[in-house]
Amino acid sequence: MIAFLAIAIAAAPMNSAFSVQSLHRLGECIAHREPKTAREVLAMDFRSNEYKQKLKAIGTASSSCIPTNSNLQSAGLLFAGAVAEGLLKTEVKKDELPNRLAYDPARDLIEARSPTEEMALCTAFKAPEATAALLQTDPATAKEAEAEDSLASTLRDCLKKDAKIELNRPALRSMLALAAYRIITTPKGVGH
Repeated sequence: MIAFLAIAIAAAPMNSAFSVQSLHRLGECIAHREPKTAREVLAMDFRSNEYKQKLKAIGTASSSCIPTNSNLQSAGLLFAGAVAEGLLKTEVKKDELPNRLAYDPARDLIEARSPTEEMALCTAFKAPEATAALLQTDPATAKEAEAEDSLASTLRDCLKKDAKIELNRPALRSMLALAAYRIITTPKGVGH
């Protein structure tokens, strides 16, 4: 998987560190200024048109979070992941995140909506410390790359047999942030 990730990363369009970091600052700003709206959007099914429209709307409405004379554009996954990370940082204490991500049989079942989401959820459950450590690194840095590489065996174990997924580093981080956010916001079932 490490070799596969390296190939996928090399084949992906290059994202400048500045662009990736700017997107993360935007996500944090939105999570700080519009947490209710951000939570509502991330609670939706990402496959729906309504989700796509609302995600675009919070990006469009976030002009106060974008520096003057900037034109920041992003794929929906990267933007949603940045918002999810922003919410995680504002709603969960850094040292509590691994425990909140760990598998808990009392938590309601989380049904994955795609093979990539299944892989991300599985990875966060099986490697909560490593997932939390990744989300605590600065984006587009060597420390981020090291943290992602440390998850390679878990990612491979969580990938369905014969499945292939090509991801660049920002996409992988976004998927794991979205999975982590989904895990921590899934309630514990009544009567568990």
